[in-house]
Amino acid sequence: MSATHVLVPVKALGLAKSRLAHVLDPAARESLVLAMLQDTVTAALAAGDVTVTVVTADDRVAAVARECGADVLPDPVAPGSPDPLNSALRAAARRVRDGAPDAELVALQADLPSLRPDEFALARETARRTGTAVVADHTSGGTTALLHCVSGTLPPLAFGPGSARRHVDAGAYPVPDALPGLRLDVDTPDDLAAAVQLGVGPATAAALEGLEFPLRHRCDSAAGSRSSATMNW
Repeated sequence: MSATHVLVPVKALGLAKSRLAHVLDPAARESLVLAMLQDTVTAALAAGDVTVTVVTADDRVAAVARECGADVLPDPVAPGSPDPLNSALRAAARRVRDGAPDAELVALQADLPSLRPDEFALARETARRTGTAVVADHTSGGTTALLHCVSGTLPPLAFGPGSARRHVDAGAYPVPDALPGLRLDVDTPDDLAAAVQLGVGPATAAALEGLEFPLRHRCDSAAGSRSSATMNW
């Protein structure tokens, strides 16, 4: 079986997670983004026979990616370009194809702190059976992962609002399994509370320690009687 190349795009830290700005100051928000990236990359790598490339223009993001064992591709898309996310992913996918024509390609969101390796592996098996598979997010509107196992071709990248339907319309098979950690991307305080209840990776758990009310209270309430669950791979 061909190796799996996972492409993870990450914005500059100052632009990331704006919908958490009313509950987290910039420093805490940036720490959380880096922690979620670390847990996401670690879980993907633990699925086996996986290479991860983080696509970013941010030096701090690049440093954390390398510490996790990922490669880094400096974002090739100029600021202000139309559709920067999909453009960056296409450039990264072409780069992989140039060196590994038969590789499996996965575009994966960076904000999946509850991702488990077995969930990634299950989604990959669906893509190996169907050619291309899409994992819709917990709202059923967006996409957390697009997995493409068709040799020599590029995945039909269409990330953004409403992307799950666009990916299906482009031929991707919707992954039917529950896969709660793979579907739960974190954009809002409610998303973060749900991730804590589900169980987050160790880097995210550490980043959440000591956060001020209301976010800390919100996460503790969502977790019920237990403390923030931490998963170790």
